[in-house]
Amino acid sequence: MHKERIKGLKSIKNFKKNIKQTYIFFHGLETKIIALKTFLTILNAKNNPNYKKFEQFLEFKKKHIAYLYEVGFIALFANFESFMLDLLKDLFRKYPHSFKCEKLARFDEIEDFKNIKEVKEYFIDSLAIEKSYGGIESWTDCLGQKFRIKVFKTKKQFKLLRMLNELRNVFLHAGGKTTSKFRNKMKTFIKSEVPLNQKITLDRKKYFEVLYHILFSLAINIENN
Repeated sequence: MHKERIKGLKSIKNFKKNIKQTYIFFHGLETKIIALKTFLTILNAKNNPNYKKFEQFLEFKKKHIAYLYEVGFIALFANFESFMLDLLKDLFRKYPHSFKCEKLARFDEIEDFKNIKEVKEYFIDSLAIEKSYGGIESWTDCLGQKFRIKVFKTKKQFKLLRMLNELRNVFLHAGGKTTSKFRNKMKTFIKSEVPLNQKITLDRKKYFEVLYHILFSLAINIENN
């Protein structure tokens, strides 16, 4: 597959733009929080008799910054999951021969479509969902087998993104506490045992940064296939 054919795909351009916007947005919020704190100190705002009314909206602690980057971490993964789907759709549209042998629909699912173009789009959407919702491994395998695209430069990078995805799942679905599923998954990635029902105390900002750079590197690597 020629490089220019991949570089021209809208999904890749949008993905790079979206993760950059997410990165800037959350760093920008932290900068504004720091600026507000400085501004309130200069104004000696705490001595204002009305300050107590607004204190909960004006004061930010370390736990608030950690939560900010936890949300940012989840948002970056949302950008990535959207990209997983959109990239496959772009590729299936560009190379329709890649899904000719797939069997995805029953007659009752397509009988109301007006023409073959609508049927084709339905097949593309269904297959893209199946291969992307199946997880990072399923998506990566599909890109490799159908389009000869090597997503990751190294196995280490692939392993790290899968581990970060498990971390995201704990933040999103378990309130940041370790679960039995997370504990078992981590055995694939790390040697030490993960305690059960423990609040994760990792540096959220650090992992936000790590994830951003992995995702941007992944986009560049796909372009360079």
